Amino acid sequence: MIRKLSAVLLLSSLGAHSLSAQAKLSVDKVYSAYLRSSGAITDKDQIKGYYYLYQSDKIDRKTNEYTLQILDENLNKGKDIKFEDTKRLSLLESSFNGNTLAFLFKNGEDRTLEMKIYDLDGKLKYTYTRPYTKKTDALMKQYETLHTDEGMNQNVFELGSKGFVSVMPLRDGRDVTYEVDVYSSDKKKMWTYTPEDDKERFAQAEFLMATDSLIFLEVTKKNRKMSGSGTAHLVCINHETKKKVFDLDDENDDVTFVPSSILPAKGNGKFIVMGSYFDKEANILKDFSKGLAIYELDASGKVLNKTYNSWNKEIAHYLPTNSKGKIDKIGFLYVHKLIQTPDGKIFVVGEGYKRQADGVGIALTALSVMGRRPGNAGVTKIVITDLVIMEFDKSFKLKGASIYEKRDNTAALGEVADYNSQHALAMLIKMQGYFDYEFTTGNPDDNNFVVCYSDWEKTADYKGKTFNSIRYNGTKFTKDKIELKSKASRMQVLPAKSGSVMIMEYFKKDKRLDFRIEKLG
Repeated sequence: MIRKLSAVLLLSSLGAHSLSAQAKLSVDKVYSAYLRSSGAITDKDQIKGYYYLYQSDKIDRKTNEYTLQILDENLNKGKDIKFEDTKRLSLLESSFNGNTLAFLFKNGEDRTLEMKIYDLDGKLKYTYTRPYTKKTDALMKQYETLHTDEGMNQNVFELGSKGFVSVMPLRDGRDVTYEVDVYSSDKKKMWTYTPEDDKERFAQAEFLMATDSLIFLEVTKKNRKMSGSGTAHLVCINHETKKKVFDLDDENDDVTFVPSSILPAKGNGKFIVMGSYFDKEANILKDFSKGLAIYELDASGKVLNKTYNSWNKEIAHYLPTNSKGKIDKIGFLYVHKLIQTPDGKIFVVGEGYKRQADGVGIALTALSVMGRRPGNAGVTKIVITDLVIMEFDKSFKLKGASIYEKRDNTAALGEVADYNSQHALAMLIKMQGYFDYEFTTGNPDDNNFVVCYSDWEKTADYKGKTFNSIRYNGTKFTKDKIELKSKASRMQVLPAKSGSVMIMEYFKKDKRLDFRIEKLG
């Protein structure tokens, strides 16, 4: 199944299976709409409205009209901002930080990247412009090939109420590195962090988390591009002081730790970091990990505690796992979310993925070889499998795990599925939006949260998309689902008022966007 549903849902009472219409809105003359350019406007977890940006007209053969529309929580139109620009303007990403909206555009005519920041009245506050050069060519090609509605934000993230950050990969000849650009939303001010360590002549950075003052990155470094195994680092940057706070590596440890998720601990200023750990001599880009590690850090980067759960011992006690970290019928596990409850427990939401032989790809590759034609369709495919929720106690030891079965979802990655490492494949799957996990909502401080994911069913009673929830009430998990069937080209489900959802549908043939609020139950 290739998924065409992107769901972000804020629920207070998900449990009903029927929907009743509440409010509707239709917008015509929508020539182009990427649903990833829409989102909910919230204030202290309360829905205050929605925003979306789309191409609203064609002025001439070189110019388009674009509209930024802001709605209130009942779908009443508020401000709409129209502007004209080159038809070679393309929206790359969008983000919302609680009081301002950020849109990253690529202007193919001027060869510039433009970050536009709007307030919630639709007023353009600031425009930050920078040229894109040969150093960012790889990123531009990545946007062209991976840009889908289902893809996650790859490079632009919010910094609380302070602004936005982008983590940009750069390439200059054989040197591969990155830069971190911080855009203020309070005043027109930006600054750039560029790594200066000589070891970072080959460095790849992945954004993990940000607070009002700190940015956390997972960075893989190599001395030379072709030097084999890299080293893993947790890098923390203070975007107020504009300085690197720490660079945590494992040079003096017995194992190699590769961080992948981070969570602020409740009420003590500490951070909980989860990731895979490897044998010291292992190649982290190719070899299999030994298990999952959880580190507890203070704000200066000092490691206060380390806990290891191995695949073939602690984890195998609750999941059918081998020593390579592969779970029977599920494959490898990608961690989406860490959730801490008041009693100190950590719940980990993960999703499986695995390689499988691709009969069609094998046949096409064989035909190209026989016909002496260049090309390789790829002989393996990546399959997204079931959802897994693990429970760790306050000492970070695994105490339980549950598997939630869903229909396999095939990720169309092509030839790259044959060669990339386990970690690289997970990043590609995430960027292209093939994972079925959507998000987690609720209030963990009150011992309740809801894990949401999409699925596709084919039964005697129903065939189509479903939206699913796994609710934790402090003592047990319960599961519910909603059937979502539509003739729209694309669909997105967004937060709404308590007990409701907002469904957004784009009908490409009719050039129309439909919105409706539907009550659950």
